[in-house]
Order: sequence, then structure tokens, then C-alpha cells
Amino acid sequence: MNNPFKTAEAYIQIRKKCDTSTWEKTVKRINDMILMPLISICLLLLGKLEFISSLSTMFRAFQAWKEWKEFIDLRFQVQEMFLITMKSGGPVIVTNNSEYMPYVFADATYRYLGMGKSLGGKLEG
Repeated sequence: MNNPFKTAEAYIQIRKKCDTSTWEKTVKRINDMILMPLISICLLLLGKLEFISSLSTMFRAFQAWKEWKEFIDLRFQVQEMFLITMKSGGPVIVTNNSEYMPYVFADATYRYLGMGKSLGGKLEG
């Protein structure tokens, strides 16, 4: 496993982009990833849309799928860190903000896997 803190930071950043907590954000994500590319392809095949015009839609769909794949991959890595945290007996540190829980899991993973040198309780990495 890479540096768990970098994984936690990347997950928190991409989670903000891929947020589907409201129905509006979910519809926008579905629109960017599925509906608009399908409409664009259909219009292109019917000759109602030029190829150049459809490129921006296809590029946006590619970016959305790329971000979604990265989000899913990082989510599984954070879930693995959560399982390591539970295996180690629970977290050593806590947070009141659930947004930052991946850092708690990263700390427990870091300690459990012995990734840092024990120098006065300071985490090295």
C-alpha cells in the first residue's frame, strides 16, 4: 500500500468532485456520463450534429468516467484502511468531522503496518 495519508487526501478531494449526496448532483453526473454522450452519438449518426460539436460532449464524458473510476478505486483503498483499523483494535486518534475519517483510517494503517519510524511518537513518511 502507498502512503495512506496521500490516499486519504486524494479520496477527500475526489469525493468532493464525485459527490452524489443530492438528487441534483446525481442527475448531473448521470447526464454527463450517460445521457449526453448517447444523445450526441444519436444526433451524430442522424447527421444533425457535426463531429467537432460532439467532441466536447465526449471529452466531458471521458473526464467524468475517469474521475468516477478514480473515486471508486480510492473508495476501496479507504475501505481497506478501515478494515485494517478495525483489525488493529480501532483508531488511536479521533475526529469530530466525518469528512476527515479517512485520515483516522490512514493513521491506524500507518501505525499497524509499521510504515513509520518510531521517533518520539512523531509519524515519519
